[in-house]
Amino acid sequence: MQIGMLVGLYVLLTGEFTVTVLTMCFIIVGIISFFNGFFSIFKTSVARSLVDDSQRMQANSLLSTIDQTFLFAGWSLGGFVLSLTGSTQSLFITAGLLSISFVCLLFIKEAHTYKQTQKRRTAKLMEGWRFLWIHKRIRALVIMDIIESLFGTIWIGAITLSFVKEVLGKGEAWWGYINGAYYFGSIVGGIIVYRISSMVKGRLLLFMFAGSLGYAALTGFYGLVTNPYLALVLLIMMGPAYQLRDVAQETIYQNTCSNGILPKVIAAKSTLVQAVFILSIAFVGTVADLFGVRFVYLFSSFILFMTALTGMTALIMYNKHSIEIDKTPAERREGI
Repeated sequence: MQIGMLVGLYVLLTGEFTVTVLTMCFIIVGIISFFNGFFSIFKTSVARSLVDDSQRMQANSLLSTIDQTFLFAGWSLGGFVLSLTGSTQSLFITAGLLSISFVCLLFIKEAHTYKQTQKRRTAKLMEGWRFLWIHKRIRALVIMDIIESLFGTIWIGAITLSFVKEVLGKGEAWWGYINGAYYFGSIVGGIIVYRISSMVKGRLLLFMFAGSLGYAALTGFYGLVTNPYLALVLLIMMGPAYQLRDVAQETIYQNTCSNGILPKVIAAKSTLVQAVFILSIAFVGTVADLFGVRFVYLFSSFILFMTALTGMTALIMYNKHSIEIDKTPAERREGI
């Protein structure tokens, strides 16, 4: 569907540009975004199906590193390709790359097939939401995700560019450097997490909270700096903290949920997180207008720090043996 929509967008942009064409472009971009939302949900589920329990942490960190590598390449080279080829040709290139991706996906075969239980359609739709509500530990993780997504918009282009101009005193070029440093740090973080995955996989909660606290602290320091080069260093340092938190959290979801329920749980969580993220754009923008862009990062740091501490306390209170979710099913059966 994304390939088809990109081809349609290409056809529209090669013709005469009118209000109708602009409206159709917005609709097509919305459809592309809709189907793009499927991918991360199914990727998490397929990774759980294909990878053995003992290698799941390594697989998640490897996939995350690859994702961040291509995001870094996109931010670094996207503008250059766009200026070199033009907008319509760039769309054609994107459709071509997606076609290659489609062919590669044909070679992926899930290791297991699952029998769908006979349930009413409403019950099937609510299954993931019901699991989020009943499972206290997963519910605590989702609440943390929702709060964190409320301040995730501190890294959108408008806020970042304002920080670069008003606080760092630099021009638009440094906006690209800031984005590049953030993704480069994520690549480094993914490699580090991959290397220490054997140590992390038995202590997922511990390392997840360590990553959350580190990310919160570095966000606060970033809001205080005025030296642009120090800002780049802090952004690179955020990568390992962010990746440690993110990969550990994804592995916890995979270890806790069965193959059949995992896509529904991830879909429900993603719906909540994205809805809050949309609202946060207006919220963070308003805070930046009222109190300044520096305050946005400092306030976000405080909320992220409190969220990590509250989440850690809640998870421990819900289950004194919550560390069991750090272990794979095989390890739990053997009493490791």
